[in-house]
Amino acid sequence: MWPRLRRPWTIALAPSRKVAIGAATCVALTLVTGAQYLPARLQLREGWVSPRDVTASRTVEFVDRARTEALRRAAAESIQPVYRRSAGEITHAQDVIAQTVAAVERARRGGGLSYTERRVLLSRESPIPLDDPAALAALTVDAAALALARTTAERVVTASMDAGIKPEELPRAQMQARVAIRALQLSGRTMTLASALVQGALGPNITIDVAETQRLQQRAAESVEPVTTRILRGEIVVRRGEVVTEAHMQKLAALGLVRAPFSWQRPLGVALIVVLVVAMSFAYMRQYHPDIWAEDRLLLVWSLAVVLTVGLARALVAQVNPYAIPLAAGAVLIAVLLRPRLALYTAAVISMLVATVVGADIRLGLVTFIGSSVGVYAIKRIVHRTDLMLAGAWVGGANAVCVLALNLMDQLPWYPDIATDAIYGSANGVIVGVIAIGTLPYLEQLFGLVTPIKLLELSNPSHPLLRRMQVEAAGTYHHSLIVANLAEAAADAIGADSLLVRVGAYYHDVGKLRRPVFFVENQAGVENPHEKMAPSLSALTLLSHVRDGLELAREYGLPSAVADFIPQHHGTNLITYFYHQALQRGDAVSEEGFRYEGPKPQSREAAVVMLADAVEGATRALPKPTPDRIEQTARRIIRDKLDDGQLNESNLSFRDLDVIARTFSRLLATMFHPRIEYPELERDLRAGQRDRAPVR
Repeated sequence: MWPRLRRPWTIALAPSRKVAIGAATCVALTLVTGAQYLPARLQLREGWVSPRDVTASRTVEFVDRARTEALRRAAAESIQPVYRRSAGEITHAQDVIAQTVAAVERARRGGGLSYTERRVLLSRESPIPLDDPAALAALTVDAAALALARTTAERVVTASMDAGIKPEELPRAQMQARVAIRALQLSGRTMTLASALVQGALGPNITIDVAETQRLQQRAAESVEPVTTRILRGEIVVRRGEVVTEAHMQKLAALGLVRAPFSWQRPLGVALIVVLVVAMSFAYMRQYHPDIWAEDRLLLVWSLAVVLTVGLARALVAQVNPYAIPLAAGAVLIAVLLRPRLALYTAAVISMLVATVVGADIRLGLVTFIGSSVGVYAIKRIVHRTDLMLAGAWVGGANAVCVLALNLMDQLPWYPDIATDAIYGSANGVIVGVIAIGTLPYLEQLFGLVTPIKLLELSNPSHPLLRRMQVEAAGTYHHSLIVANLAEAAADAIGADSLLVRVGAYYHDVGKLRRPVFFVENQAGVENPHEKMAPSLSALTLLSHVRDGLELAREYGLPSAVADFIPQHHGTNLITYFYHQALQRGDAVSEEGFRYEGPKPQSREAAVVMLADAVEGATRALPKPTPDRIEQTARRIIRDKLDDGQLNESNLSFRDLDVIARTFSRLLATMFHPRIEYPELERDLRAGQRDRAPVR
């Protein structure tokens, strides 16, 4: 029974209208949610003197970034470097010694060269730089001494590096190697050369594993729990005249009282999130609520509900207790005006955006979603407008329980935090009910919507227009009740909006109030005026009841969704009786002059009322309405309407038509049950039926 739309199956207006609504929604939500990232009008910065006392309006717990980072740095620095032994460094050192000795031998073979030239050649080819004493020893010792210097250097280097040398231990290792060589008591030049070879080849073979060390340091830093600081409601964060410190700035930022310097990145991120949310929402409505997607004004209703709700959060979150803001009102109104399923989705959207508004505070978003969901569920039981207060009470109860649970998880004190927040959450529900009751009539009027509550009010027999029908056109009123029963049952059977069908059937013939005696159901004991009128004039009288009905609908303020049944239940039907009568008289007639102006039924609901109206009238005229004859008549009437094109714009399927025919037949068979025949009464009734035209 949700929603009541004026034309639920009409094709949407120009796509540009939907694009414009979506773009406007994105811009509005971006401005609302991104406002916290705009530069503040009054900024406090570290080192400034506070111009006033700043008091916390709510209890907030935040991460102390400075203390947390200091502890994490200390944890990382406490990790000792991880070392790795390089197996190839010893071989590399021995290769360097061998290459140096080979360079010495090549320089020694240059017999035609002077010492200076051989010294230059050795300096150029030796991988180990040799100072002058070492070079002199290398070029002047005999071959045996050179070989001894080489083997000595290799043994000392191998022994030193087998023990492992870290980079910071290299000077000590070099000193120990020199001591070891002196202990061998070699000749002076041999010892000098061996020592030079060792000093040049010796190097660290235990190095720091940078990647592993950084990994362990990062793990140690991450293992440090964030240091949190709690600001209690009413606490003075910074006093007037006090110099603002870094600790003050962190507290003010946590409360949303100061903002970081403007950066385009944050607003851009907010805009992207908003565009994604709106695009997903429009896609959701297009896929799962095509009737709402087809109506631009309904998209506008949805957009306004979301924007105004999030805007309310933005405006009040820093001024009052956040749990007192009636954020469930948006979803509750969507449930009443559109559909509960869409309202549940909308509750999730609003909750996400509200959490963004208050600085990613998942608690307020969670309370908003739970309260809204409970309110949407409670809407299903609403019959009167005052029942919206009951839905508000459900919202308040859900809010209180959710706030209580969250505050217990945060280990807040019972007073003032837990008790105060629970009271505010409960009061929130009352405010939601008041807002829903107060705004609903204006929204119905502004957007041309009709809610279940409005329909139930219109179905009350005490409604002034229905009271007039009961008094001035009792036959039409009785006929409308029968049509309503038939149409409602058929609508239920095919899954159409049965409440809208019932109310539409109540008012479909209100135009007959202007001239009730001209319609057969109101002619009991009265001469039929059509017997003295030309067929064209009679047809004009019948045609005028549609226009009269629309005028009465406007006069009594009937919603357009109900008033549409007045012209659509006739469509462009031909007034067959008077048209054929005019042809028999030989009048020059045009078929158009005997047809209703329409439009044809634009919805399944209007089509069901058209069929119920026609089938009820035809069945009442049957002399012996047996079940078989009733079903044959119902199917013939439906087939005639189909052949005449009256159902082309109604979106009814052939299966729907079969279900409707069977439903009509079943109900009418119980209404026109067999009666005891009284011959004289039957003869009089048949005579009366022949005398009166079946005018409807």
